[in-house]
Order: sequence, then structure tokens, then C-alpha cells
Amino acid sequence: MDRQKAVSIAHKAEAWAIGFIGIFFFSIGTSYFQEQLLYRMPRILLPVYDLFGNVGLAIGLLVLGGGTIYWGFSKWKAIADKKRLYWILAVVGIAVGVVLANINLRSSEKIMEDMDTNREAQIDKIRYSGGLNFGNPEVDKYFGEFDELYERFEKSLADNDTTAIADCENELYEWSLKMNDFFHKLSDDEKQEVARYNAKLLIQWQDLRTEYSE
Repeated sequence: MDRQKAVSIAHKAEAWAIGFIGIFFFSIGTSYFQEQLLYRMPRILLPVYDLFGNVGLAIGLLVLGGGTIYWGFSKWKAIADKKRLYWILAVVGIAVGVVLANINLRSSEKIMEDMDTNREAQIDKIRYSGGLNFGNPEVDKYFGEFDELYERFEKSLADNDTTAIADCENELYEWSLKMNDFFHKLSDDEKQEVARYNAKLLIQWQDLRTEYSE
């Protein structure tokens, strides 16, 4: 292979690499018209996202992608005879990229839906689990204090006593810290059981709070 041909191939590869980057930006941009948890963007578009949100980012990526694709074409046409080939490859690349980008978006939504469903199922499992049968004086005292606090919290909510409600919320935080006094003394199985029941009580507290806020 002579040197001139090698240089021509290298320039074509550079032009197509630029075009590929443009296709990537353009394809990702089509999926950003819907809000997502994670956005991949070049730093140059960060101010656009901060000012205009995901729609502004989507439009910015489309413009940037289109401009980059054309930049790649300007390099391609300078050294290639078959100028139409670049656009054929670009159109195919965009079509495939858009499909993949939006399939990934739907997959992400499905994953989030499954995560939400699983989380709710785990909460319900804890919420409706049985009581604690432990027999440890420190643990019994700890959870006994919760029962007393819960009764006062329920009465405060029923009376709509905002001061008493705030006091109960603060006491709940102080109560939760007391677990540190004995938790490290428990076996692994005991820790798991205490943590499960503690979660059950906190969910019970949140359920009561929600009930009176509706």
C-alpha cells in the first residue's frame, strides 16, 4: 500500500469517526425529551441543561450531533470520491442509534418500575410481619419505649396538637439512637431480627403519619 493511499484511508477513518460521534450525540438527544435519572452530555451543554432542563439538552444534542455529522462530511468530501456513501452510512447509523437509545430508555423505565414494585413488596412484607419474640431485657425495654411513644404520637395527631407532634418526632429520633447501646452485643441472627422489627415499627409510624395527613 503506497503512502498516499494510506493517508487517504486514515483521513476517511477520521471523518467517519467524527460522524459516528455526531450520530451518538444525535441518537441520545432523541431520548432526552423524556426525563431520565441519568444524563450523559458533553460539558459544553451543561449550562444548557441547567437553564432549560432535559428538553433544552435534547435539542442541544440534536444540534450538536447534526453539526458534528456535517463536520465529518466536510472532511470526507475533501478526500473521498463517493460522497453519497457518507450520508448513506450516516442515515443508517442514525436510524440504528435512535432505536437503540430509545429501547434503552424503555428498558430503564421498566427497570425503575420493577424496582418500585419490589421495594413496595419488601415494605409490605415488613409491615405485615409478625411481632418480635426476643426475650432480651435491653431489646424489650427499647421496643417498649416505642409503644409508649407511638400511643402519645397517635393522640397528638388525633388532637392536631402540632407542638406535641413535633416533640414526638424529635423523641422518635432520640429513641432510634438508643439502639447503638445494645446492637453491637447481639449475634448476627439477633441483629437481623431486631433490624427487621425496628423497620416494621418505623413503617407503622409513617403509616400513622400518612393516615392523619390525608
